[in-house]
Amino acid sequence: MSLRTLVLFIFQSIVLTLPAQLTYQLDSTILSIDVVVDSDRVDIPWEIIWGPDQRLWMTDGPLITRWDPVTDVVDTIGVRPYGNGLGMAIHPFFPQVPQIFAVFDTAEYYAAGQLCEVIRFEYDVILDTLINDTVILNYPHAGEHAGGRLTFDDTEHLLLTTADYWLTEDTLGHKKGKVLRMNIDGSVPVDNPTADHTWTRGHRNPQGMTKLPNGNILISEHGQAGNNEINLIEPDKNYGWAVWDGNDCTFIYPDSCTSTTYITEPPLYTFDEPPAGTELYTHSLIPEFQNKLITSILWFTGINVFKFNTSFDQITGMERYDGGAFDDMVRIRDIAILPDGSFYLITNDRMDARIRHIKKTINTVIEDPVDLTIKIWPNPVSEEFYISLDQVIDKIELLDMQGRKTNLSIEQGQMIERINVSDIMPGLYIIRVYSKTGSHVERIVISPDD
Repeated sequence: MSLRTLVLFIFQSIVLTLPAQLTYQLDSTILSIDVVVDSDRVDIPWEIIWGPDQRLWMTDGPLITRWDPVTDVVDTIGVRPYGNGLGMAIHPFFPQVPQIFAVFDTAEYYAAGQLCEVIRFEYDVILDTLINDTVILNYPHAGEHAGGRLTFDDTEHLLLTTADYWLTEDTLGHKKGKVLRMNIDGSVPVDNPTADHTWTRGHRNPQGMTKLPNGNILISEHGQAGNNEINLIEPDKNYGWAVWDGNDCTFIYPDSCTSTTYITEPPLYTFDEPPAGTELYTHSLIPEFQNKLITSILWFTGINVFKFNTSFDQITGMERYDGGAFDDMVRIRDIAILPDGSFYLITNDRMDARIRHIKKTINTVIEDPVDLTIKIWPNPVSEEFYISLDQVIDKIELLDMQGRKTNLSIEQGQMIERINVSDIMPGLYIIRVYSKTGSHVERIVISPDD
């Protein structure tokens, strides 16, 4: 076999083993869908958040982890001694307020548990890890219905969804089948409608929650028999369960369907597919999704996308996207939307956990991006190196192979930069350059000074 034939054979073998990029046609936009993290590196991810450090944060079993799309490293930032992670929220003023909140079921998998705990972590900037985990609230649940989504409202109070299989007496302090509202230490806010954590009641199993640009809070909720709901959350409202399921009366109480004293808030929209995580897409990159609510779907494949009126208090229609590239996405658990308009989805069915990146590939007009040319010399380097650019850029950062930023950061980089790294520990590093065309990376080796 000739050398040329051998090289061609190796190249073809590598190509055949790489996962194929899938595409999905919208009206005028083609989406590309890539598996970026497979089940050999994530186990049971439940929540994903695009963090302020440009990494994807997630709860995964007893862990809080992060995936860096630049280095492709998944690192563990927080560990609980037991339990299964559900929802998570980063304080809106992070890192000035260095706090992360997460819900952990006390069982290995939430279907086996009966108690969830809301944990507050402190973020150690120096160690780049979570410390001082404190239980600020716990709540009961039955079977797989655990709720567990977290988000902050506009007043910096934490909202939490809880779930209820069936009837439970609504007494002071009861926490099932509700949206709870709390201070960041777990105490009851003074402006709550009742003297406990209750914000709203009458929920069956809210699996998603998001805040809209106007401050409104939406939840996606499982119904009993295909009556799945999107609800607009308003304080002290009753959303019907277990008397009402979607727009259907369950006739649990003979007069509840017609009683003038039993008042419930109807859902904004009902649909057949059981929902999970949900986020509003506001970017113009994918016009078919702009200002619409993208909702993950369990049991089935695909996503549901809901259209709003201009005040975001009514849903005027729903579009369902399935088939094709969505066929292998069963039980989409959550979504995280990035500032560039692309987004990540996680699938999680106990055995098949994956993270997928979805972005626009081509539109009706194809525009060639302006590539950034980077030259670095010398490499390896011990004290100083030069970086040459073919355009003025916004920023240059040096990161270690865990994706952590070093103290080297240059704002408004020029065409040629002279950079001193004599105080940086030897090792393999990544240079990330930000320009108007995106972020670009190169690797550099910092060697010991001989």
